[in-house]
Amino acid sequence: MFFVAFLIGQLLAPPEFKPEHLAALTITAPCTPRIGPWSALANLYTGASLDVPVWDLRGIFSTKPGRINAGASMLFLSGFGPPATTPLTELVMLQAAERRDCWELIDTDEVRPIPKYFLTPGFIRDRDGIYTGVPEYEAYWQFLVQAHYTSAKAFAKAARHDVTYAHLFNEPENYRGEVVHVSGRLIRLRRFDPPMEARAAGVSDLYEGWIMTDAFGENPVGIAFTALPPGLTVNNERKYNESVGFDGYFYKRYRYKAYDSKKANEYRDAPLLIGHTLTGRFGTRVVPEESDGWEHHLIWFFLEVVGGAVLGLVALTLWYRYHDRRVRHRIHASRHADFVPPSEETHLGERGV
Repeated sequence: MFFVAFLIGQLLAPPEFKPEHLAALTITAPCTPRIGPWSALANLYTGASLDVPVWDLRGIFSTKPGRINAGASMLFLSGFGPPATTPLTELVMLQAAERRDCWELIDTDEVRPIPKYFLTPGFIRDRDGIYTGVPEYEAYWQFLVQAHYTSAKAFAKAARHDVTYAHLFNEPENYRGEVVHVSGRLIRLRRFDPPMEARAAGVSDLYEGWIMTDAFGENPVGIAFTALPPGLTVNNERKYNESVGFDGYFYKRYRYKAYDSKKANEYRDAPLLIGHTLTGRFGTRVVPEESDGWEHHLIWFFLEVVGGAVLGLVALTLWYRYHDRRVRHRIHASRHADFVPPSEETHLGERGV
């Protein structure tokens, strides 16, 4: 009796599924007469429906990363098509992939509003710094990413010029997310690594600057942007004094510790704007102190050589033209000289003494 009970218990015990066993059953199932294909199909569904699935039957289009990889590969391969139809084909594929949530098409020449979620009162804290690990940090890098994919032309077109420093300083909650224009003197500029989330979204650089506004008295405004304008270099030891303009999203009333603060708990506040780049006339670059200025001397030497060659060419031209004019005058005189007859006392064949 004990042996019979043991056999029944072994037969009724739940089987232990192992991937290699189920794979072997699935491979050999088609060999079963009549019901082979159905047995293989049942084994496939069994392996995918376990608490710890042996395999996954979801297709490549069932997940967003799979759709992105497939869409990007098809878009790349379509570039090798006929030149007459390739642009239209790629445009259709881009729009179709956007509808399938593969990616989002962005018009960089239009300023997109900041999501209302980040503008909820109390989400972004004024009179405070920016720290990692707090909910506001997500808003900060989202502002950076959105500003990075918005052109400077779009910011300049949408910027408000009627918002003053006093508005931003005293009523920050009323202007958060608005595109505002500030102008003044750039006094400081530094580069930092963007937040990890912003780097994953394609932002490779983060520049922090300070502008002293002069429209309503000199007041500092902090700026953060992702693209350095041509002609402007970053030098931590340099004291800047460039006339600049800046258009960007107003982020918050930012609290910082000034370098000349004498007390440990002494802080200052300033408006903080986040945009794409600076505008201004940046014609000169900083020359390192260890440079001996040979590039400057080489330029002047080149200009002297070119100037000397031009002056020599002009002098030779004038000299040749002067002597050419004399020769032409003599030839003309010899050809068109008036005939002077001999005197009456002179006879043919008579020689002079």
